[in-house]
Amino acid sequence: MAKIDELSELLCAELASFEQHMKRLEEIHSQGIHLDTKDLIRRLSSLEDTLDFEKNEYERISAELSDTIKEAKIYPKWALIVFFVSLSLNVIGVVILILDLKK
Repeated sequence: MAKIDELSELLCAELASFEQHMKRLEEIHSQGIHLDTKDLIRRLSSLEDTLDFEKNEYERISAELSDTIKEAKIYPKWALIVFFVSLSLNVIGVVILILDLKK
């Protein structure tokens, strides 16, 4: 029986609270405060367009940077060719000197 009394008191308190909230909502509605989501939707749409533009710019710059890195070389081809030719001539010269010294 005590449980039923507690539950009924709790229910009465909740109903009173609900009535108070409904009165406050009616007061707000009578003051002319209405929710208008058109401006919010417009702003969100504008933000979405801006984000799409920024994403496309990021992808474009990222692709350009990636292409530049792929094409980048530390040394030019002519410098590598000169280096390997001079290295091979030096090796040949050292081998010839070693063979002449043995004779």
